[in-house]
This record gives sequence, C-alpha cells and structure tokens, in this order.
Amino acid sequence: MKRLLAISILPSILLASCGKVDYSGTYQFRLGKTDGSHLEFTAVLTNDAYSIEGMKKMSLSADLGDEMSPTSVMEQYGDEYPILEPIVDILKNEFKDIKEIPLYYKVTEYKVEKYGYRVDLGTDFVSERIASLKEKYEFIKDLLELLHLEDSTFAITPEQTKYFVGTYISNKALTFEIPVSVHDLEMQYIWYGKSLFFGDASDLPDDFIDLLPGEKGEARFGTHPIVKYDTKGKKVEDQCAEVNETFKKEFSNTYLYDSEGNEIGKFVVEEVEGKQKLICYLDSSYEGSHEHIEGYIYTKSGLGDFDVKSEIKLSVNDDNSTSVTYSEETGKNAAFIDENGKSFKFDDSIKAPFEFRDFHTVNLGLTKI
Repeated sequence: MKRLLAISILPSILLASCGKVDYSGTYQFRLGKTDGSHLEFTAVLTNDAYSIEGMKKMSLSADLGDEMSPTSVMEQYGDEYPILEPIVDILKNEFKDIKEIPLYYKVTEYKVEKYGYRVDLGTDFVSERIASLKEKYEFIKDLLELLHLEDSTFAITPEQTKYFVGTYISNKALTFEIPVSVHDLEMQYIWYGKSLFFGDASDLPDDFIDLLPGEKGEARFGTHPIVKYDTKGKKVEDQCAEVNETFKKEFSNTYLYDSEGNEIGKFVVEEVEGKQKLICYLDSSYEGSHEHIEGYIYTKSGLGDFDVKSEIKLSVNDDNSTSVTYSEETGKNAAFIDENGKSFKFDDSIKAPFEFRDFHTVNLGLTKI
C-alpha cells in the first residue's frame, strides 16, 4: 500500500522539484445567455514554440453579443459620421472573418500573491494586418505616410503590453487587469513611467520614473499610488499629491506667449500663508530677458472658455517668482496685478492643471476549463 501511494504521488513530486507547471489549456469567461446580450472571452494557451525564443503560441477570442460586436460598433460610427462610411465598410469587410487573435506568451518568475505569475504577452497580428491593408488599399498607405508612420512595424511586444494590461496566471485561472477608461489608462501609463504622446501630461521628461514615489523596476507593475493615515486618522503619505507637486510645472495648462505666439513659459499657482502666489517657469529654450517680459496669456471669456487674448507684462526672478503684486481680495475675487497695472483674477487667468490621480482597473478572470 505504501509503495502504491509513493508511486501515485511521484509525478507531483517530480513536477514540483522541477519548478514547472503546465499552464497550457483553455481559459474562459462567460456572462449572460448565448443569445442577445452576453460576453464571452476564451484564451487558448499551448506548449507550441513561437518564432521568438522562449515564447509559446496562444490565441484570444471574444464574443461580445449582438449589440457590442465589432461590426455593430463600426456600423454605429458609420451611421453617426457619414464621412467615415467608406472606411467603416472596408474595416467591416476586413475583420468580419476574424474569429481569434493570435498571440505569444511566456510565464515569468514574477509572482503576485493574489493572481499568480505575471505573463508576458505580445502579438504580430496588428503589424501583419496593417501590412496587408497597405497592399490592398492605397489610401491606407498614404495615411500612414501623412502621419509619418510608414516605417513603423506596429508589432506589439511584451515590453509594450505590460503598460496597458496586466496578465497573470495560476493553475486555475488567467487574469487580465485592464484600465476602465482611456483617462485611467493615461494615469496608469504615468504611474508606470510612460507619458502618452497625445495626453495632457505629454511634457514629462523621459526619465521621470526616477522621480516618482513607489516601487521601482518590475515590482512596480500591478501597483497603485497609496495613501497612508496614522492611528489618529491624519494623512501621512499621499503619493498622488507627491506626483502633482513634483510635476506642477509639467502639469500646468496656463502658458505665457511672446508677441509672436511662441510658448515661452508656464504659470503655476502656489499657496503661501493661505494666499495665492503666481510662479512662472520660463521655457529652457527661452533666450530673452527675464525682466519686463511683454507677452500675452489666454483668459476666460463670458462663456467660460479660455479664449480671450490678454496682454501681460511681468518679470521673472531666478526663483521663478514674478514681479506681480496681489490684490486684497480672496477666494474667487483673488487677483494679481502686472507691471502695466492690469488686474487678472486667478480664476479667470489660470486654467486648471492636469491632475494625476489613482487609476481604476477591472479584473477579467478566465477560468481553466
């Protein structure tokens, strides 16, 4: 009996000693009935080697129901924006037969207690599809050239994927951690040390990750900015506030322009003893005098838009403080006065800066079947 027991558990012992688990198989998430409104995601992981060393083949398919299918969404855009109808028709035709997206994967050694080991994901699907469209449609090729993307490979590598989706695997489930909106994606990118080129925080320096609080390196992925309180409920750490303070210059949306319309500086408002103080960070490329700068800013119109071109004159000191004086008013009536004696209300002159906040994610868990 003891011999039989030893033989029966031998495979498990050998597998554990090798430190390897076979994660291949089918993982699925299903919500709702098979007709009408429903969701179904299926991932198939194999042990077949991919052309990239260390990677294995995988596929991902989704059934989003009648209302949320890619074809239905594209038709809605075509109906709403008739100018897009030719493109929509092409995309519907090109994507209608796609049942699954081929990917490649590798299970890493980095473990997250709740979800298992992190998975590196990548795909050549997008690059191959765009290459095909360029061959078939001349305007696609022309569009890429117009956007200076004609030489782009469009390959989606694991190094890129981990910034917008976290993927984890255990012996029972495959979990995708996904931002719930484009704005949340931007926040996640910033937290992970990337600046979206089209986002509000696109002025961040390339190495700004070194200035962010929190974990560094691979341990950062999957984390969020934290807020800590002491035993009396007093806030002792707020990593979002730290980020906003560190990059107040980069996050500013209020620009100083010279007479020719060039951006030469950014305005930041600081609180000093309960009062607002105007700070100006001149652009590093600005070579003019720091004294008696004559330029303009955009102030708020009666409709609430910052579209009124307003001339301003001020000097900027080495500590970025300005030569303006401050009115005695407080609150919404608080104002500063430039060297020409012109009064500017803070609320009408300073656009709200970009504000970094924690990002919201949703975890999509696919169960092994």
